[in-house]
Amino acid sequence: MNRITTLLILALLVFSCSDSKGNNDTNEKLNALRVELDSLKKSKAEASNASNKQIATFLTFQENNAEEAMNFYVGLFENSRIIDVQRYGKDGPAKEGTIMVATFELNGSKFMCSDSYIKHEWAFTPGVSNMVECKTNDEIEMLFTKLSENGKALMPLDNYGWSTKFAFIEDQFGVSWQLNLK
Repeated sequence: MNRITTLLILALLVFSCSDSKGNNDTNEKLNALRVELDSLKKSKAEASNASNKQIATFLTFQENNAEEAMNFYVGLFENSRIIDVQRYGKDGPAKEGTIMVATFELNGSKFMCSDSYIKHEWAFTPGVSNMVECKTNDEIEMLFTKLSENGKALMPLDNYGWSTKFAFIEDQFGVSWQLNLK
C-alpha cells in the first residue's frame, strides 16, 4: 500500500510541475506511472482475493503423481496457475523431489495437493467430486475427452433430464469430475 501512495504522490507532483504546453517527456512519465499504479492495484486486489479464500480442495495422491496431476489440471482449465510448490528434501520422510504440499488455482478456485508417503487404506471416491459448469458445448466436449482419457466415464455425456448435457468422470488419477453444460 505504501508503494501505491508514493506513486500517487509522485504522479501528482509530476503532473502539477509539468508546463501547460503538455511536455511529451512528462506525459510519457505520467503514463508509465499510471500503468505501474494500475498493475500494483491489480496485484493488490489479486493478493487480497487469494488470502480471503479460506477453503480449498486438498488432493492426497499416493502414487507420487501429484505434480503430474496438478500440471494436467492447470493445463486443462483456463485462468489456472501453480502458486507454490514445496518438495520433500533428501532427508525427508518421502521420496526426494516429490510434493510435500503444492497450491494451485483452477479457473480461480484454490486447490492443494501432496504426495503421501504413507499408503492409506482409502483413496479418492466419486462421493466427493469437482463440479464444472461449462459455458459452451466445445468446452464440455473437450473436458470430457481429456478427463476421461485413461479414466472412466461413470455417467457418459448425455441429456439426463436435469441438464441438456452432463457427464460424471473419474480421471486417470482417480479424481471425480461432474461436467454440466449451463
